[in-house]
Amino acid sequence: MEDELRAIAHAIRGSMPCSIELPAGTGKTQIVAALAAVATELGERPLVLTHTNAGVDVLRRRLRRFGVTGSTVRVDTIASWSFDLVRHYPLLSGVTVPEEPDWTRSKEYYAGAAAAVRAAAIRAVLRASYGLVIVDEYQDCVIEQHELIAAIAESLPVCVFGDPLQNIFSFGDNVTVRWSDDVVGLWPAVPLPVRPWRWDGHNEPLGQWLIDIRPSLASGQPIDLVGAPLTYRSSVGGPRAGINACYALTSAAGSVVAIKRFEPECAAVAAQTKGSYGMMEELEGKFMAKFARTVDSGDPRLIAVATRDFAKDCISGIASPTLLNSVIANKLARGELVANLRRPGAERQLALLSGLLTDPSPTRVGETLKAIGQLDAGRLYRREAWRDMIKALTVAGASDGVTVVQALNRVRDRARRIGRPPEERVISRPLLIKGLEYDHALVLDAERLSATELYVALSRGRKTLMVVSESHYLNPPAPDVSREE
Repeated sequence: MEDELRAIAHAIRGSMPCSIELPAGTGKTQIVAALAAVATELGERPLVLTHTNAGVDVLRRRLRRFGVTGSTVRVDTIASWSFDLVRHYPLLSGVTVPEEPDWTRSKEYYAGAAAAVRAAAIRAVLRASYGLVIVDEYQDCVIEQHELIAAIAESLPVCVFGDPLQNIFSFGDNVTVRWSDDVVGLWPAVPLPVRPWRWDGHNEPLGQWLIDIRPSLASGQPIDLVGAPLTYRSSVGGPRAGINACYALTSAAGSVVAIKRFEPECAAVAAQTKGSYGMMEELEGKFMAKFARTVDSGDPRLIAVATRDFAKDCISGIASPTLLNSVIANKLARGELVANLRRPGAERQLALLSGLLTDPSPTRVGETLKAIGQLDAGRLYRREAWRDMIKALTVAGASDGVTVVQALNRVRDRARRIGRPPEERVISRPLLIKGLEYDHALVLDAERLSATELYVALSRGRKTLMVVSESHYLNPPAPDVSREE
């Protein structure tokens, strides 16, 4: 396979500048690594850019398989590379940045970096530093990132890789590239043979079926799950269908991902399965940040209530009438002690919650959460949020002048760089698992997913796929590839 990849890489290098469209699981990352490896053998230093630190880690590991290490190639995220550039050249970029990046200003960093790379001095630096640029997951580029790469392309040959059917980041203020216009219109397409490598030796019929349904998904045509190499379960019988499907996979050997569209729905499934599935959190950590801001407020009543609420939202089984129910939350909101309430088995936890009304420090909040986590009836399901929040409270409590929000940002930034601890079974949204693969995938309420979300969800499991939906016909509307000018 390595010889085949190198041959493909040589052909791509001879065609640059160009664009490559490849479906999920068909070896795109290996080809990116092969292209970078071939470039180094030709005496060129590649700049390889992608969107996430997890993607950076995967690319570096693939490069090591080709014997490429050290300074012969630079692999980075578009955001980090942009931040470094504007930090070093504030006058050319027109952007002044802090020592620690504020990722809410990412689009400002992209615009500043684009301005800088068009300067004659930076063009010379780029040509002296790199021989070519490779960008992975290009369908996820917002327009500001696309304008940056287009500016770099004025100095260096560029090859971009992506799959428009996996474009699931176009929402809110994010306006992503149109593949046929923005991408192929600038960098001509180079067609490559398509083989579903992810499913090779695991479930070849599933891999081929996922290739075969792409035209239907792209054009808004229905796909029929009857006869497909997957397990179908109807959700018409009631809301328990999805939960029962989750339990059916708890004995499966290997990693399992269950997929729903929205964050509250994922949390509900994780809670109802009593922690059998861990909840994957977004890297921005909005759920945790809300609690962190409350702790930083210093308001004892708000902090006491928020501590109880955060625990309830992370642990199932502790909001029953005999434990941390709404009566306790209401009393804390009024500033009333709850230590005298009769709650067998939760006496220490109630005492600590009462103590927050006089000492709401991060250290005491952390101690209270840890104690609540020890309740016998509890089943922790938002394990990632719980673990990172405890770390942030510990850091803030032990450091002068460090807020809980700042400590949490550091903890979450570490997750960006080194990845999340593995979960045997996880519940997540398509948005968070794109680019990841599992042994088994379970798609819940599949009829509610868009075409791109559905394709991402269906293509995560390499061994088995289970789909729960109202009908075995799935007919999401075709992806919207238009953009108002």
